[in-house]
Amino acid sequence: MEQGIVPVSNLPNEDLRLTELKRLDIMDKDLGEDPRYSSLTEVASYLTECPYSAINILGSTLQRCKIIFGLSKEEEQDFERDEPRDLTICQFSLKTPHQPLIIENLLEDERTKHKYSRPESSSIRFYAGAPLISSRGFSLGVLCVVDDSPKSLKHNQIEGLRILADQIVSLIENDHDAEQSSENEAKTEEEDAQTFGKYYSSATILFADFVGFTSKVERLEPGELLATLNTFFKGFDKIVQKYKVRKVKTIGDAYMCVGGISEKRSNHASEVCKVALDMLRFVDASNMQHEVLGKERWELRIGIHSGALIAGISGNSFDIWGDAVNIAARLESSSDPGKIHISEKTRDYLEGVGQLTPRGNIALKGKGNWSTFFLETLN
Repeated sequence: MEQGIVPVSNLPNEDLRLTELKRLDIMDKDLGEDPRYSSLTEVASYLTECPYSAINILGSTLQRCKIIFGLSKEEEQDFERDEPRDLTICQFSLKTPHQPLIIENLLEDERTKHKYSRPESSSIRFYAGAPLISSRGFSLGVLCVVDDSPKSLKHNQIEGLRILADQIVSLIENDHDAEQSSENEAKTEEEDAQTFGKYYSSATILFADFVGFTSKVERLEPGELLATLNTFFKGFDKIVQKYKVRKVKTIGDAYMCVGGISEKRSNHASEVCKVALDMLRFVDASNMQHEVLGKERWELRIGIHSGALIAGISGNSFDIWGDAVNIAARLESSSDPGKIHISEKTRDYLEGVGQLTPRGNIALKGKGNWSTFFLETLN
């Protein structure tokens, strides 16, 4: 521990992250004279009602402040742009790079209380940072806001900070691409064949599968089984298209789709939840026909989670990757027949428009305990 801060260590993919910083040449780039960046820090300050906002880039040993809003001209002249990374708060975002870093009271958090309780320390008491994640999924730094008093942020303020961080990264990457000469942009055929996924800081993933499918395989004729599955999946495809959600793939009896990818709409959670509700209605309607014909019922269970992911082309097909995808799959496998099992994160994105039944803390395999809900209806 140096000056009261325990530095982060053993960061996964740190070499690749530093390579991404070098690719974008952002450590040494001057953003201070560009009003586009300074205006975004100003908006971040107003949005969160915090007096100070900054864009900080995290190198291997150094944190470099590119823009800071809220200082007087005299204060800004005395402000040190470079600081050892091991002494900063922003470094902690590298441990969980796809989540906001929020410390409501620096004097109470174990990571910061020893430093900020010292008389000679800075007077800031609140910190919130949204990671700056490149399109390749690597953390460049943080858009952060601070305040001299402890406080908390509402969901829409945290979400707004994330959107501003995405805008900053978009500016950085667009400026970088514009600066590249046609000679540097020339690619070999081998390079063309290599596909990079694109990072999305917020999306909503749905997994659905049929309960007891293995036993149905044993009982039903293959032709009837495939015909029934095909009917369900075609119906699901139409529902997905209706809400402009993107189908990912089917795996056996499982169906997977994602919202927030095609158009980056902010209402992706509610749209995916509408898909889920329509899926259950479609299965119920199909079961009425099955009962008339003397056939057995099919029961669907669904899991939904919202978070960051990578989307791109794998081979010749569209696919998504990331911890958020795994969590959605765990929510589906721990759901009940005829139920839509959603995470607390998805609940937050719904912003009160849904009727939910709390399920309490559920142990998700390999993910620990999660506060989850069953979605009943949408307003």
